[in-house]
Amino acid sequence: MDFWELFLRETLQNSWDAATGDQPVHFCVDGWRLTAAQLQNLRLLLPGADLDSPDVRVLTVTDTGTRGLGGPTRADRVGEDDPRDFVDLIRNVGRHPDKGFAGGTYGYGKAVLFEASTIGTVVIFTRVRTTRGVQCRLIGMSLTDPYRGERRQYTGRHWWGVPDSAVGVEPVTGPTAERMAQALGLTRLTEDGTGTSIMVIAPRTEHERLAEVIAVMADTATRYAWANVVAQGHHGPGLRLQFTSDSSRIDLPDPETDARLRYFVEAHRYCRAVFQGAAETHPWPWTVQEIVGSRPEQRLGVLAWRTYRAAASGNHARPPAEIALLRRPGLVVEYRTVTADPFGHAISGVFIADPELDEDFARAEPPTHDKWQPRLAQRQRYARNPVSQALQRIDRIFKERRVGNAAAPTTEAVTGVSRLANVLGTLLDTQAGGTDSRIPVGPANVMPHPPSSATGAPAAPAGTPSPGTGGNGQRPPGQGQRPRSTRGLTLSFHPRARPALLADGGRAVEFDIDLTGNPDTPLTLTAQPLVAVADGPPEPADETTPVEVLHWRDRNSGALTPGPRLTLTTETSDHWTVTLTQPADAAVTVRVSQEEVGPR
Repeated sequence: MDFWELFLRETLQNSWDAATGDQPVHFCVDGWRLTAAQLQNLRLLLPGADLDSPDVRVLTVTDTGTRGLGGPTRADRVGEDDPRDFVDLIRNVGRHPDKGFAGGTYGYGKAVLFEASTIGTVVIFTRVRTTRGVQCRLIGMSLTDPYRGERRQYTGRHWWGVPDSAVGVEPVTGPTAERMAQALGLTRLTEDGTGTSIMVIAPRTEHERLAEVIAVMADTATRYAWANVVAQGHHGPGLRLQFTSDSSRIDLPDPETDARLRYFVEAHRYCRAVFQGAAETHPWPWTVQEIVGSRPEQRLGVLAWRTYRAAASGNHARPPAEIALLRRPGLVVEYRTVTADPFGHAISGVFIADPELDEDFARAEPPTHDKWQPRLAQRQRYARNPVSQALQRIDRIFKERRVGNAAAPTTEAVTGVSRLANVLGTLLDTQAGGTDSRIPVGPANVMPHPPSSATGAPAAPAGTPSPGTGGNGQRPPGQGQRPRSTRGLTLSFHPRARPALLADGGRAVEFDIDLTGNPDTPLTLTAQPLVAVADGPPEPADETTPVEVLHWRDRNSGALTPGPRLTLTTETSDHWTVTLTQPADAAVTVRVSQEEVGPR
């Protein structure tokens, strides 16, 4: 993610988490070059800071309709039910897990503030409501590298404010804080409102102009916060955005009419209606459905989506097929790409995680909150993972839809296209010609496949599950094949698997099996997919991690036998490959069993 996208997402999440709930949150980003008077006032506030340049630009993030940075100003003071917002941002480093899982779960909002400044310095002005009325606080803070001076070690954290013998510096408060904020240009906070304004000194724009940086953030805010920007039922919008550069306002699109967002907005409303128990039906071509997990059976969330004719986007560009993933804070976590529409239409939709499972989905997010990674949400061994189930069920809906509606190309067509691609590969400078499992292999074009796993990585060491081990995942290092005798017939599983790309763009994995000898009676081989699990032997694939045996392929003739079963006779080829679908987040292997074919 671009740094300024990350900066916007983190600061916006923190502001949204601080909402008072009785009025909309106003989130404003402003950038400008300090006037000579503002720069002089800043130097008076921050003596010793690196402010020698006459050309200093600043970037401010302001939220109103929020509670501000309340609570004690000293980290060692504890009060009953007192908020800790001020000390969490200004005094403390890190975040205790007991803080829970709101939008800013990991406290990255603080880190990006200092990272955004070339001198690691910010000025913070906040207005909070206390038992004694409204109070203003203003303080400067730097976060730099540790250093040593005069035989003392310093942490690299600096504060500017009112000198204090106990803690070093306390914030400026009262009318003085108000006047200083106005003198610096921090004018977004009105006298009767609470909230926070943070000024990033000398933002790092590298080769970009500050105006371009603000434009990127404006686009990011629209793309990820539209669910809170639009009205919800009888309630007005919960979030209002404003971006300016040198006092020039940047226009933001209306999500409800924007060509890129309007279908997501509509899908979001259908999902919310389901959570609210509304009985209204959804019109064609919308599909709205609850996503249900197993063991235990529970609602994981609600999915709403539709197809539509996409605008032209180039001869080789696929129409978008995206599902916006959201949970309780209302910000889009990720736009997840799903299997493309078989008729060439675009797909837009929304999935909202069930509020009862918000903690599970929050655990699945990395510090940047831009993805759901199911392994992060795994709470105990062998327990069903609701995040993994939700993503797999969403993916399966669109994959099965394509398989059920799109006619597969004929073998002759696939082979012809693959041969052409194979020949064209030799025309690339310094590249050897490729191979494709769909090309019938003859003596003239046999090409050994380099050993690799399904992901292209080296094979796993002995004792770990790896494709092609015959199911138990055990093999002494360096052993090439694992023979297995079957009544006059010996089966040899090759130790490595090959990745393959299906005609619909899906991923598959291939396992080679060689036969030696002839069976005494006709036999049927059955391939059973297995999925690697942590701290245990591979388990049979099930609905939570679906793996399908697509076909057996005769490596001599190229003939395909669909499905998991292959009948062997005395006329059967000795060289076969079994092809399975490859999930995006699991390692697969295969177990082959055999049975005699009885008389008919």
